[in-house]
Amino acid sequence: MVLRYRVRGHGGSVRRHGVETKFMYDAIIVGARCAGAATAMLLARRGHRVLLVDRATFPSDLPHGHFLHRRGPARLKRWGLLDRVAATGAPPITSVVSDYGDFPLIDRDIMVDGAPLGYGPRRRAIDQILLDAAVEAGADLRTGFAVQDYIGDGERIIGIRGREAAGRTLVTEHPPVTIGADGRNSRLARTVGAPMYEEQPPLTCWYFSYWSGIPDPGLQLYLRNRRLVLAFPADADLVAIFAAWAASMLPHVRADIPGHFMEAVDAIPALAEQVRAGR
Repeated sequence: MVLRYRVRGHGGSVRRHGVETKFMYDAIIVGARCAGAATAMLLARRGHRVLLVDRATFPSDLPHGHFLHRRGPARLKRWGLLDRVAATGAPPITSVVSDYGDFPLIDRDIMVDGAPLGYGPRRRAIDQILLDAAVEAGADLRTGFAVQDYIGDGERIIGIRGREAAGRTLVTEHPPVTIGADGRNSRLARTVGAPMYEEQPPLTCWYFSYWSGIPDPGLQLYLRNRRLVLAFPADADLVAIFAAWAASMLPHVRADIPGHFMEAVDAIPALAEQVRAGR
């Protein structure tokens, strides 16, 4: 498929099968959290006209993990955003304690590609940082906007149709490129029949909570009685404590979440003492 594309001021056009379709945006990204916002920022920084939409409003939290590691901090540094992460109160994490029941392994002063090993800002913080950066780069943002339909021509997606939370009128946009960043249950992926690959059933179930009044633990990982406990500093002087069980244990854990959570923490006496002294 060959597309002829040209930009005309604030718009452009695509010619397919001899028909020219004009558009206001080079790309529309559905989903404005970390993946969508970062994509919008990078495209906008290259001069593309980008519309970023999400049914959620921001800042808002999401019950997902949020430990930024591997090359995440280095990438944020390269984008000029690492100082904003630090400004949330999330300290740099450069130490790791790994204890799987026999003896602890302790690593300190860990840097990856010139940046700390990790940071742990909550999703409401990191998503907002990336969203602000996308808008500053020139992307247009519509929050509280629910995409209700994708428009196709039999070969590809050629537009979206949706409405804002308080709006009664359907809005239609026709970009040459539509990008789905709307999560694992992506409506766009279902619409185009995107194939799934490297698919695995859930192996673990997780619960997590935030505590104040606990010293910065760095990153700590413990395995006790087939339960994994993970601790790291988040933003706003909070410490995140995650606990994981085999997925088959989910009905059992759900029957008493606080009790099973603290049972997992209590299997690590030193950590349990700090958690119970916090709030």
